Amino acid sequence: MLPKPKTRTIISIDPGYDRLGWAIGTLDSEYHLTTAGCIQTNKKDAIFLRYQHIVKELSKIVALHHPTEAAIETLFFSKNTSTALRVSESRGVVITVLLEANCRIFEYNPVEIKQAVTGSGSANKQAVEKMVSMQVKLPNNTILIDDAIDAVAVGITHATKGRMARLTQRLA
Repeated sequence: MLPKPKTRTIISIDPGYDRLGWAIGTLDSEYHLTTAGCIQTNKKDAIFLRYQHIVKELSKIVALHHPTEAAIETLFFSKNTSTALRVSESRGVVITVLLEANCRIFEYNPVEIKQAVTGSGSANKQAVEKMVSMQVKLPNNTILIDDAIDAVAVGITHATKGRMARLTQRLA
């Protein structure tokens, strides 16, 4: 008989500098969503004030939930290099907050996330949203915006990848 898996608290992040999606979940043998939301910055603020806002709000979330693991979406290449640069910088800010909180960090690319959540690496946003809503119970029937849903999808991916790794280790 296998021992019951230890419950872990996971924070998952869909990075951005305009809107940053986040989700908190617990992971034992399954992923359970605790809460999710979005940090939105003021478009009129200078970029460093926006990053500072992300640090402040994300630090509050981390202090409240005490995650031990973090899952974050990697960047995809974009034609808009200035946007890609800002999102990359935002990821750096987020990673710093997570490292300061002693979180183990895991990264997943968009294709891995779509594959884990929908079964297809080329799924569209609507398919991801539908499958997320089927796989997790939203707290208090909360309606989430797309950035928060994407963060939940990152959490589901982390849970799925971890389960597969454990099964593979047992079979080896």
